[in-house]
Amino acid sequence: MRMKIGAETVAFWLLGLLNNSVYVIMIAGANDISSGAVGLVYFCAVFPALLVKLSAPYWFHLISYDVRMTIVAVMMTGSYLTVAYGRHLSWQLLGVTFAAFQGGLGEASTLALCSLYDSRRALTLWSSGTGFAGVAGYTWVAVLHLWLGLTFRTTLLLANVTSVAWLFIYHKVLPPPNLEAVSQLHTLTSRAVSSSHLPQEIAAPDADTDAADASLLGLEAESKGGLGRQQKDFDINLGTAGSHSRPAWQPNGANGMTRRASWLDLEHAASSEQPSNAALLGDEERGRMSADGDVATASKQQRAEDMAWGERLFQTVKLWPYILPLVAVYFAEYAMQTGTWTAIGFPVTDPEARHRFYAASNWCYQLGVFVSRSSGLAYQATVPVLWLMPALQLLLLFFFTSVAVSHWIYSWVLLAPCLMTGLLGGAVYVNAFTLIARHVDPLMREFSLAAASLGDSLGIAFADVAGVLIQVSAYSLAAVMTNQQHTLVSGLGEGFALPVN
Repeated sequence: MRMKIGAETVAFWLLGLLNNSVYVIMIAGANDISSGAVGLVYFCAVFPALLVKLSAPYWFHLISYDVRMTIVAVMMTGSYLTVAYGRHLSWQLLGVTFAAFQGGLGEASTLALCSLYDSRRALTLWSSGTGFAGVAGYTWVAVLHLWLGLTFRTTLLLANVTSVAWLFIYHKVLPPPNLEAVSQLHTLTSRAVSSSHLPQEIAAPDADTDAADASLLGLEAESKGGLGRQQKDFDINLGTAGSHSRPAWQPNGANGMTRRASWLDLEHAASSEQPSNAALLGDEERGRMSADGDVATASKQQRAEDMAWGERLFQTVKLWPYILPLVAVYFAEYAMQTGTWTAIGFPVTDPEARHRFYAASNWCYQLGVFVSRSSGLAYQATVPVLWLMPALQLLLLFFFTSVAVSHWIYSWVLLAPCLMTGLLGGAVYVNAFTLIARHVDPLMREFSLAAASLGDSLGIAFADVAGVLIQVSAYSLAAVMTNQQHTLVSGLGEGFALPVN
């Protein structure tokens, strides 16, 4: 698939970079925040994001993208200022909590926003930007704080440029979605998706749908000059629907949406002024749909706006084929970084050696994450492959645990599987969300992308607990085997740091 380098490309990549950089900067400065309570800093940096993502399906539809994106920017600034000027640990931890809340809100909101554009391209660019945030955030702290000698407070205050950049990119760089084209894509793809049960929906769309996806959403030049042959066959011209039509960027009081509409707006606009989707289909298409029922009726039943809390929970649970791989892969890679990699060094009894390996392993990991998260346009995994990758990641966790305990392979060659860890983790992230965008009913796509974002944070939360247990066990077993318990235990926790992607 060919990718244009335009405003949309730049915008989603930079939004991903900025959203995750705040979290990375806080983690990179954890020792400056509290050298004696680093674990508490990590806790505050993870669990608020998990709470946001767990609750997102129940309130996102009530608050517009504009408001949410503004809250993200305010939280960025609030986190920097609170940590920089907080005189007590409690205030600084509050600032870290702001950063975690911002990261979770920004990620879930932008993932949902991708549904209003060419989803696969937008999700890949967002993922690539978040993958580079680890390198960018640590580089920011290293250059300003460590190399140039600026205080950590000054380093944080200068980082406020990220909140300004976030709002500028969202409001001025990111182009408005082509809602007419998105509505056409909804009409085409609704035929191929059953709304009755999600695992049955896991069937790759046909080539015509893929071609329509590319053409309708801006990958082909004709999308701006007019609709292609398939679009013309299913023309829903929102721009000329009648006196009650709204431009895509006008307020929508019914749904609380300002500036950027959602799939809900598309359905309201299309259903109020145009024939139903089924009426626009030919006899052959209606015949193929008979087993699943009328598309318009199914879509109406599936509209996220109309769902009660229980239905929202049910729809979230139905995303398990995509959420569980995210949980598993993030659990495995974070457990490796917080547990096994901190207990490896050449020799392990030297704290500086452990620190050197940990730093090198994390750089290899970050490189792998960036490369694989940027691969969404080059390769689309199937659902079986999506499940295979976390299984391989769990095998790597077992491998590194055995290495930390028995040292049966103990050299710098271990950096190769560290790179593989990043490649697998990044690949699961980008492919999980692009598969959701590909397989889920378009009216549920916006809801589903936001709801599924809890997978990575849930895996991180589990790994926070497991990582400490793995580290303690690895030190203890290695101490018994090497008869150097005092030396190892005295270095427990040195160099401990939480991964950033």
